[in-house]
Amino acid sequence: MKKVWRFLLILVFCSHSGLAQQQEIADSLRTIYEADTLRGAEKMELLLDLAFHEKNDPDLALSYAEELIVLAREAGDNSYVYSGYLQKGNMLFLQDNLDMAAQAYQTAAEFAEIDGDKLDQAKALLYLGFTYYKSGEPDRAIADFNKSIDIIRNPDNAEEEEESLSVLGAAVFNLGNIYLQEDELLKARENLEEAAMIFKKSNNTTGLNYVLGNQGIIFAKLGEIEKAEENLTEAIRLLEQNQDYSAIGEYQIALAEVYLATGQYDKSHDLATQGLENVQRIGSKEFISKASRVLADLDFQSENYKEAFEHQAMYMQYKDSMDVETVDMNRLVRAQAELEAVQANSRLEVQALQRKREQTALWAVGITALLLTIIAFGSYKRYRLVKNTNQIISEERDRSDNLLQNILPKQTAMELKKLGRVRAQRFDEVTVMFTDFKGFTTHAESLDPEKLVESIDYYFSHFDTIMDKYGLEKIKTVGDAYMCASGLPYPSEDHAYRILEAALEILEFVEAAKKEDSEDHVRFDIRIGINSGPVVAGVVGTKKFAYDIWGDTVNIASRMESASDVGKINISENTYEIVKDQFDCEYRGNIEVKNRGKLNMYFVLGKKANSQTA
Repeated sequence: MKKVWRFLLILVFCSHSGLAQQQEIADSLRTIYEADTLRGAEKMELLLDLAFHEKNDPDLALSYAEELIVLAREAGDNSYVYSGYLQKGNMLFLQDNLDMAAQAYQTAAEFAEIDGDKLDQAKALLYLGFTYYKSGEPDRAIADFNKSIDIIRNPDNAEEEEESLSVLGAAVFNLGNIYLQEDELLKARENLEEAAMIFKKSNNTTGLNYVLGNQGIIFAKLGEIEKAEENLTEAIRLLEQNQDYSAIGEYQIALAEVYLATGQYDKSHDLATQGLENVQRIGSKEFISKASRVLADLDFQSENYKEAFEHQAMYMQYKDSMDVETVDMNRLVRAQAELEAVQANSRLEVQALQRKREQTALWAVGITALLLTIIAFGSYKRYRLVKNTNQIISEERDRSDNLLQNILPKQTAMELKKLGRVRAQRFDEVTVMFTDFKGFTTHAESLDPEKLVESIDYYFSHFDTIMDKYGLEKIKTVGDAYMCASGLPYPSEDHAYRILEAALEILEFVEAAKKEDSEDHVRFDIRIGINSGPVVAGVVGTKKFAYDIWGDTVNIASRMESASDVGKINISENTYEIVKDQFDCEYRGNIEVKNRGKLNMYFVLGKKANSQTA
C-alpha cells in the first residue's frame, strides 16, 4: 500500500492511544450499550465512540455507525448524521468496499454543508478523494482534494486554527503524494514544500519527516543522487526516534534502490535487509515484495544463487498475493537443495579418493567442479526462464484488465473480478442521453461498408473523448445510436449539467466536421435527446459481458431523441427543472410521444452567461 494510504490511516483512524487500548475502551463501552439505559444525545455519543474504538470486528463497528445514523436522522441532528456516515465510510474503506465508502463520504459532506460546518465538509471530501484514488481514479481524487483545500482556505470559513491546519496539512501532503505516484514531480514538489510550511506552523514533526523522505524519493526519480541520499538518510534517522517502522522500512528500501542503481552494492544490501525486517513487522506486502526484489538482484550480482532464489521466491510470493497466482518456485528451491547435496557428496568422495590415489582425486575434483558449474548455470537459466514467464503472465493480466475496464466501468470491473458477478444497483438521480444520425439508413444501403464503419468510428471516437472529459459513462452503441449516462456508477449532484455540456460539445463537433473537406468519411446531421430520473444498472449475460441500464427514464430519453430536430438537444421536463437556472431553454409544447401520451419538451439553446462550468 502506498504511503498516501498509511498517512490517511494516521489522520482518520488513529488516536493518541494504541489499538489495544482502543479495543479495551470499546469493550468497556459495550457493557453500557448492552444495558440500554442511555437515550438521545448520550446514546448517539456512545455509538460514535463505539464505532471509533472497535478494532477487532469491523462489521460490528459498521453496525454501530449505521445505528447512529438512524437515531440521528430521527432526532434531526445533522452533526451526528455526519459523524455516522463518516465512520461508516471509514469501515467500508478498510474493508475495500470502495463504492459504498464513496457514497458514505459523499453523504457526510452533504450533511456537513447543510449544517454549515465547513471544516467537517472539507474532511469528508478529503476522505472521498482517498477513496477515488484507491479506486484508480486520480483525476477525481485530485479534484476532491483541491475542493477540500479551497474550503479550508476560504477566509469566510474560520475554524479552530489547530484543527484546520491539521486537515489542511494532510490534504496538501497527500495531494503531493498522488502527484508523486503519478510521476508529476514538479507538482509533487510544490505540494510537499507547502505541506512542510504548514507542518512547521502546527509543530507536526512526523509530517515534516514524511515530507523529507518523499522529497528524497523525488530527487532519486530526477537523478539527483546526492540530495536523494541526504534526504532519505535524515528521514530514516528522525523516524527511528519514534520507531515508525512502516515509514522507516519504506525509506530504507527507497535508499537501497538508489545505492543499487549507483553500484554501491554493499550499502544497498544492508539497507534492503534492514528495510525488509521493518516492513515485515507491519506486514506490508508491497514493500516486502520490493525489498525482496532488490535483495534478489544484489545476490545475483554477487553470485549468491541460493540467497537469490530465496529472495526471488519471496518477491514473487508477495507480489502474486496482491494480483495474480504465484508461479511455483518450489522447484527452484528443490534444485538448489539437490545442488547442495551433490556438493556434499562430492566432498566426501574427494576425501576418500585422496587417501587412495592422489592423482585420481585431483581428476575427480576437476570433474566435480565442472559438473557443479554446469548445474549452477542450468539452475540460473531455469530461474531466468521462470522470471520471463512471470513477466509474460503479468503483461497478459494487465492486458486483460485493460480490456475489461474498456467494456465495464472501473468499479464494476473490480467487483466482477473479485466476486465473479455484479450486483444490480438502483441510482435515484441519473441523466441519460441518446444521439442518432439523420439519414443513416439511406447511407447504409448505398455506401461501401468499410467507409460507412470508418465514418461511424470517426464520430463515436470523438464522442468517447468527450465522455472522458466530462466524467460520463458510455453505455452502448446500437447501429448509429449512441447512449451514455451521467451520475453512475458514482452518484453526483451535477449529473444533468455535465451531460448537457457534453451534448453541446457534441453538436459543435458535428457542425465543425461538416465544414471539413474529407473523401474518407461521410458527414451526418445529429439529433440528441436527454431525460433525468432513476435507473437500475447491472451486467447481463455470462459471456461477452455488457453493462446496461433499465427503467422508464431510459425509455423517455429515447423518446426525447426521436422527437428532437436535426442539430437540436431535446430535453424532458424532468431535466429542464434541474438545469433551467444554468441553461437557456425554449419550451416546445406538450407533444405526443409513442406509447407515452403527451410530454412537455424543451430545446436547449446554450449556457446562460452567469452559469458555472460543470
